[in-house]
Amino acid sequence: MTFDQVLERTKPYAIGLVVGLFAAPIIGFNAGWITTTTASTQAADEARVASLAGICSSAAGRMATASSTELAALKGYDNRARRDELVATIMTDIQVPADIIGRVSTSCSRSLS
Repeated sequence: MTFDQVLERTKPYAIGLVVGLFAAPIIGFNAGWITTTTASTQAADEARVASLAGICSSAAGRMATASSTELAALKGYDNRARRDELVATIMTDIQVPADIIGRVSTSCSRSLS
């Protein structure tokens, strides 16, 4: 077998290797098959905020029911101060990490509005 024949036989494999080295990462990242550490951390933080905001809004509903207050009365921009007071009261009872407390209270307030 001559060198030209060996080169001719290995040419498709070499082309496939080169194309694969460039195409695989591009397709992987664009399709979401590969996640970065930052994306994973952000997803975990968003999940924590969403779950704690759900606990907060549930507690707000229970507190409003116990005090005979309609949650509909807290809706709207004009009732923002009352809603923020309710959320602040509830947030004292929930153990929320300091790094996400602002986002949790904002999300809870938005869920009530």
